[in-house]
Amino acid sequence: MPAAPDTRLYLFAMLPDGVGDHIAISNDVEPALPGLKLVSTARRHITLANLSAVDVPEDFRIQLAQWVMATVPPFAFHVVFDQIVAGGRSTLLTASQPLLGALEAQTHVLDMLRQYGLELPAKAAPTPHVTIGYGYREGREGPGVQSIDGISWLADELVLVRSWRGRTWHEELGRWQLPARQRAAA
Repeated sequence: MPAAPDTRLYLFAMLPDGVGDHIAISNDVEPALPGLKLVSTARRHITLANLSAVDVPEDFRIQLAQWVMATVPPFAFHVVFDQIVAGGRSTLLTASQPLLGALEAQTHVLDMLRQYGLELPAKAAPTPHVTIGYGYREGREGPGVQSIDGISWLADELVLVRSWRGRTWHEELGRWQLPARQRAAA
């Protein structure tokens, strides 16, 4: 009997059109990329929630995430990535300061899932980052952090995906526009 496919469920904030292109031609980012297996622009994202970190049926996790996002979504949030972190296995865009809006959105979604009965461990909340490549670049002395000019955007859409491990394929299971935070009148 063949083994069941290895899949994971994630809630992503996708990069808007144009941001991926900007990253690809950035004078700060481009020198870190040679020799890496690049993540395609269309697949770059910020993982807000790992919904695979719990042992309940996948259909329940999908339906619950869809319910939460359709009824009580988090607010849209700004991100600013100003570092490249090059490690032995991957190269990431990260932030030198906590991404407060992303962390607030992440906490909101996970708290709502917990309120509706999904017991999620700490690993369900990864530190927000964007993976831009995998592998190890020849000549690199080891892991390092390089400051870059900030790359910023408004994350105003979340996507629920089933990731097929080893196939570099994300199956979209839902997509939601995030409401803007209302500013108080002066």
